[in-house]
Amino acid sequence: MADRKNTDKKYLLLHLLGVAFPLILLTCFLPSLWLTSLLILLSHAIIDFGKSSVAKCLHLSTMWTFLADQMLHLVIIVLLTGSIFCPYLTVNAVTAQVLNLILFLVLITKPTNVVFKIFFQKYQPQDNQKLDTIPGAGATIGLLERVIMSICIIFNQFASIGLVFTAKSIARYNKISESPTFAEYYLIGSLFTISSVLLAAWICLF
Repeated sequence: MADRKNTDKKYLLLHLLGVAFPLILLTCFLPSLWLTSLLILLSHAIIDFGKSSVAKCLHLSTMWTFLADQMLHLVIIVLLTGSIFCPYLTVNAVTAQVLNLILFLVLITKPTNVVFKIFFQKYQPQDNQKLDTIPGAGATIGLLERVIMSICIIFNQFASIGLVFTAKSIARYNKISESPTFAEYYLIGSLFTISSVLLAAWICLF
């Protein structure tokens, strides 16, 4: 959907419904935030509807369009939550930890997949015969890999992270040894996985 929403209005509307759902839940629990939630949803819709046209006019690449899009969303959220539209809220330590944990788990799932695809797709081997994999399997493996790493970090089992990469390397040993291109792409993916999980953990948990 992340790709299709840029060209298909139906997928864009589905994406906006996905954005609206957590905002509606937030408003149900905290009615005083209804205006902030509404402004976030409206700004999100305006940015997503207009970014394709702006990108074409400015001849922006997919990477720069993505970066500008995310920065705009982030700036608007920060401005709204720090403005008069967002009432002062007190959050106890337990609630803050739970929210940080949820944010951590959200960051290391689909958003990280999208970032990797946009920034590193050009390094993906193009020889379909050598790849011979199920479509979407790589993204799913990467997601499960990050989830397992995250669980290890949460429970301070850092040594167990090495077992994840050992098992993955054994499973891909033949392809790594036979195809230097695949080996390089595999290494990029593994290093990105480690970096993304550690960065998300540093932002949310430490």
